[in-house]
Amino acid sequence: MKKILILFTGILWLSGLLAQDKVLVTGYVFDTQTGFPVENVDVEIVGANIGTVTDSDGFFECSSLSGGAYILVFSHVGYNQKEENINLKIDRKNEITVFLIQKSNQLEEVVIESQNRRTAIISHLPYIQTKILKQQIEDSPSRDIGEILRGSNNISGIRKGGAAVDPVVRGFKFSQLNVQIDNGLKIEGGCPNRMDPATAQVDPSEVKEIEVFKGPYALRYGTSFGGVINIRTRVLPENEKFKMNIKAMQGFESNWNGNKSLLNVNGGTRNVFFNLSGGQKKYGNYKDGNGEEVKSKFEKQNFGGYFGFRPTKNQSIVFSYKNSIGKNTLFPALPMDERLENTHLASLDYRVEEIPGFFNSIYLKIYNSDINHKMDNKYRPVSDTVVAVSDIHAVNRGFRTEGILDIKSAQVNIGIDFENILKDGDRVKTMIKQPGLPIKTEKLWNNGQIWDLGFFVSYGQDFNKFDLSASIRIDRNHATSDEISISQPNAGEIYSYGTDSIQSDFTNFSFSLGATYNFSQKLSASLSLGRGVRSPDMTERFIILLPIGYDNFDYLGNPQLKPEANNQTDLTLKYNDDGKGVFQFNVFYSLVNNYIIGKRLPPSQQRPLSKGVIGVKQFVNGGNARFSGFELGWAGPKNYRLGIQVLASYTYATIDEVQRHVTETGSLMRDETILNDALPEIPPFESTISIFYPFFNGKLKPELSVRMVAAQNHVSDAFYENNTLGFTIANFLVRYNYNKHFTVSGGINNIFDKAYYEHLNRNIIGSNYNLYEPGRVFYVNLIFRI
Repeated sequence: MKKILILFTGILWLSGLLAQDKVLVTGYVFDTQTGFPVENVDVEIVGANIGTVTDSDGFFECSSLSGGAYILVFSHVGYNQKEENINLKIDRKNEITVFLIQKSNQLEEVVIESQNRRTAIISHLPYIQTKILKQQIEDSPSRDIGEILRGSNNISGIRKGGAAVDPVVRGFKFSQLNVQIDNGLKIEGGCPNRMDPATAQVDPSEVKEIEVFKGPYALRYGTSFGGVINIRTRVLPENEKFKMNIKAMQGFESNWNGNKSLLNVNGGTRNVFFNLSGGQKKYGNYKDGNGEEVKSKFEKQNFGGYFGFRPTKNQSIVFSYKNSIGKNTLFPALPMDERLENTHLASLDYRVEEIPGFFNSIYLKIYNSDINHKMDNKYRPVSDTVVAVSDIHAVNRGFRTEGILDIKSAQVNIGIDFENILKDGDRVKTMIKQPGLPIKTEKLWNNGQIWDLGFFVSYGQDFNKFDLSASIRIDRNHATSDEISISQPNAGEIYSYGTDSIQSDFTNFSFSLGATYNFSQKLSASLSLGRGVRSPDMTERFIILLPIGYDNFDYLGNPQLKPEANNQTDLTLKYNDDGKGVFQFNVFYSLVNNYIIGKRLPPSQQRPLSKGVIGVKQFVNGGNARFSGFELGWAGPKNYRLGIQVLASYTYATIDEVQRHVTETGSLMRDETILNDALPEIPPFESTISIFYPFFNGKLKPELSVRMVAAQNHVSDAFYENNTLGFTIANFLVRYNYNKHFTVSGGINNIFDKAYYEHLNRNIIGSNYNLYEPGRVFYVNLIFRI
């Protein structure tokens, strides 16, 4: 018996010793282009006779391995096969992240795109991340990115004309959103009325994907307050042999009598590659559902491209340049129209990966954006007495660098970014009926400058059932301008800021925390907490008397504004079951300190310079504002050919205290205080149901969507905001992939020719008439690939 016990003990000791030499390797597989996890990827460990398959999160796990060097092979029917070398160590957790490149076969791309669209319902972060995919953009008749974003959950847009819809995310807008191109290139628009938001500077046909990070959480992308919009326009090739591809697109639209075209040529190898593209758009005035013509025509041309090479296997260098020219763009809801805009975007990107030692990878981006913007009031009623022409030059240049560290099972991102904004502009008035004063020049900005230097660190780690993330960010913000002086005939200097009082400096601290608990492989819950701080922008600080707000006032900048701070929390429930569908429900609450808003100045202090306005407001910090709401998304079961998607969202926003300016027959009478007033330009509740079905192995896919928008009755009394009616519209889309060389998509928007307008659409200038959306529109897009 004693011998048996000794033998048994020895076996246990030996098996424990052997078990200590076995290691575990885990990882995730993602789509290079979309960033989504890839399911059903075969993972084979060469020489070990071990393999597995990724799950719906792209996760895989292989155990019972000895330490040492291995080759992992990743295979999927819709992706190029990829091999990864890994050195397994016994004393640490072995993790790997792999990105796969989609195959060029068009039919396989359609299948992958459909799967990605379904999984896009669920955010793979603790906070909400929304993605708009390439095929959704390609099939859309939308004329700019702002219109495309309007179709996403809780993302709206402010329309002022036929082009350049300005995004609104959960009620946050303008500089409360951080908009950038290709992970860091930022743009400062020239127009004080935002005829040229950053989203209008990139042609949708060049976009591969749009990412929207909602809330003050994605701090590694720069100052994050209400959200980040990242527009991706390129994917680097992985092919070893030389290839060249040509893509041509031609689109037509009724109602607008519009057409658009694109020609793209790209080629090269993994080591040396290029991409060149050019396009044009020309649209006329559209008719709304009442048959009324809306002055909305515009023209735009764009060209550009990028060239890159890999000096070594793990390094890449890419130079990119884009130029877009907008002409004769009408904005019936603004005091002026855009006569000419010339935009130049340039960037240099460097990336090195798989670095032995401290950093796993390092990324550097240097960029410059330059906009020349000209606008006039040629088509406004006041032009028979005063012709005004504004000429503005805006520059944003800077850099972003980031290093990624893998510390055991955690990933740490650390980096620095910098942007320098320069802006100057004049408004020249020709006084037609005042021969004694024929020309008058007024400054809109006077060599305004803002620079911001930021430092950030983010951390993420996955535990058994618990995922944790955290980030901090510190920004040093400096702003200055030449002297601001306003004078009027026979009154001399009536308002001024000296250079000392104009300068401001702020140090802003932002942070975010996120946690996800996985109850099972199907069900999880996430909680995020964050504080994002942003300094006032160029307009809020330095604009010199222009009617740029929702109401009928000239606005004046305030160099002494304090930064806004958004304190927000998000709670999200996620469920993913192949047999029951994909479901996500999110609720959020936001408390904004030092909310920036306009406050009326008495006429004795400042009178307006613009025709037809009733007074002057200056930007001030108005106390606290509160945002709350929810978002819901559901996509049907994976195994059903019939695809169903349901989206719904709502935002409720108030400001604790605000001044209302009581008017009578167009003149100001008195001010009164309103408590808990609604914030203006907050979208109402809306939901969208989409149904689609693939025929002929996915070659033909029709889709019907119904969008239902409720009336907006929670409106701002202080801003005299009007209630808007609810509406329901239906759209139809069909896409046919004839073969890998030819695709046609087309459809009907607003099938029943409904006369409607969005709550965020501005009124036509000089009237109470709403700017209606287009009536029924037929469209077709023809795409050729060689």
